[in-house]
Amino acid sequence: NNNVIVRLAHVGEDVIRLFKKSKDIGVQMHEELVKVTNELYTVMKTYHMYHTESLSAESKLKEAEKQEEKHIGKANDISSSLLRYGLDERPQRRSSVKKMEKMKEKRQAKYSENKLKCTKARNDYLLNLAATNALVVKYYIHDVSDMIDCCDLGYHASLARTLRTYLSAEYSLETSRHEGLDLLEGAVDAMDIRGDKLKFMDTHSQIFCPPACFDYQPHMGDEVCQVSAQQPVQTELLMRHHQLQSRLATLKIENEEVRKTLDATMQTLQDMLTVEDFDVSDAFQHSQSTESVKSASSDSYMSKANISKRRANQQETEGFYFTPDELLIHMFPVLCHKRYCANEVFQLIAICP
Repeated sequence: NNNVIVRLAHVGEDVIRLFKKSKDIGVQMHEELVKVTNELYTVMKTYHMYHTESLSAESKLKEAEKQEEKHIGKANDISSSLLRYGLDERPQRRSSVKKMEKMKEKRQAKYSENKLKCTKARNDYLLNLAATNALVVKYYIHDVSDMIDCCDLGYHASLARTLRTYLSAEYSLETSRHEGLDLLEGAVDAMDIRGDKLKFMDTHSQIFCPPACFDYQPHMGDEVCQVSAQQPVQTELLMRHHQLQSRLATLKIENEEVRKTLDATMQTLQDMLTVEDFDVSDAFQHSQSTESVKSASSDSYMSKANISKRRANQQETEGFYFTPDELLIHMFPVLCHKRYCANEVFQLIAICP
């Protein structure tokens, strides 16, 4: 858990640090893009200004050319009239033509100058326009993608390593859990009531081994150590033998009845204790909603009402079990004692004439 937490913390720190650096680079690139577009706007305005001046100079030049043509035509008409009357106006005409030519040359020079400036400004504008468009395309197609790559530099790899660490731990835990479950299932299958009881008694053999038999303790030098069946006690022993046989028959019948009751009660308890109520897979169906799972659990064999009822029945049956069991505990020593005494008396009577 700590390994995954530390890795996630490192991933978060790396993301924040790289984001800040990428953001600074992005701001610089954006400022550079704004600077280039502002320069493009300035160059465009310069081009528009020179183009306007070029158009104005061209218009003035054309106007001068028209005035020159008009002036030449008018001068030719006047010259023709004066020639008819024998007059000469050539000096005045030359002065006017020179003046018009000078104005035309001046406007021609101005137009050429403005046209050159306009051409240079247009070239500068077109070059800047192409460069700016290329820069904008580069920014949105390449630079933005590169900035995103800088932002998540190593993010996916680091996150994948972190999650794979978690998956490795979970898969290992699942494997270990399955191994533990297999061991537990093997232990459950290997449960042996009689074997466990024998192992328990063998382990504590000093407690459960039979003690030494009681030895006969004669009194004051009495050397007789056997039951005497001679007269006059033989008649009493014979009567006692008949009484023991009668008592044994009664005890056997009572013992059999109690044993039958005990066996039936034991079988009922076994049925209660070995009922197969351990399958709870229905409560983990992925297709069921939470409410349906709760409902299935409440209606199942392991609901609180059923558990309470089963516990009450079990305790009641245990009461029926231990009552005849107590009778057997009291009856069995008496039965054994009576049977042994009857056998001994019978053997003595058979031996004695």
